[in-house]
Amino acid sequence: MDKQIQLPKRIQKIVDLIPPSSCIADIGCDHAYVPIEAVRQGKAQHAIACDVRTGPLQHAEEHILFAGLAGKIEIRCSDGLERVHAGEADTVVMAGMGGPLMERLLLGRLDDFPHFVLSPQSEIPHFRHFLLDQGMKIEEETMLVEDGKYYVILNVSKNQEGHTSTACAPGSERDGQEALQDAAYMREEDFLYGGRLLQRKDPVLKAFLKKEKQRYEEILTKTDAAEIRAAYAYCVSALEVFQ
Repeated sequence: MDKQIQLPKRIQKIVDLIPPSSCIADIGCDHAYVPIEAVRQGKAQHAIACDVRTGPLQHAEEHILFAGLAGKIEIRCSDGLERVHAGEADTVVMAGMGGPLMERLLLGRLDDFPHFVLSPQSEIPHFRHFLLDQGMKIEEETMLVEDGKYYVILNVSKNQEGHTSTACAPGSERDGQEALQDAAYMREEDFLYGGRLLQRKDPVLKAFLKKEKQRYEEILTKTDAAEIRAAYAYCVSALEVFQ
């Protein structure tokens, strides 16, 4: 029997972005598609599939058994990283949850693991600020669209410069004189839309920005609110990168 599962594009991209690892920890594993494919494809030798809910863990166990990987993927009932020890995994994967929840789960644990693959579903600009404020480096960002919804995936590691980033508060500029900062995250547009995506002129981001520009223009026909005008200005500024 063919045990290969047709993965959603977003899940496959997350697997693609996992670096070679001895062990990965998938937090909020749901059906365990990510650890199954990571082990199957040789991205990880072993995996820990964690979820705080018993239902998803039961589904995960069924899929792991079906894939014949029960000896390589361990299931744990865990609230976030609570039951994953420091250094136990090379790469931590979190996806399918809101940015604020992800921040809560990561706070105090970012020094415990060398690499993270993260895909927050909300409050993404604030999440980028959070990562840099915690002394992390956003190595890469990937954007994709699936079923009409845009997703962002971040590859994150500890900033090896040995200093904490001085990321600005939302709506302000970062002071380039204060630290050896990442040039990809200097302006508020970089936090709103992804500095790495803007750096490489990502075509998916370009399409997203065009839609956002049109949406703001429609809103501005009905209101002249300062926050909408400011958001529109940031969107236009980001689009100028692609010219």
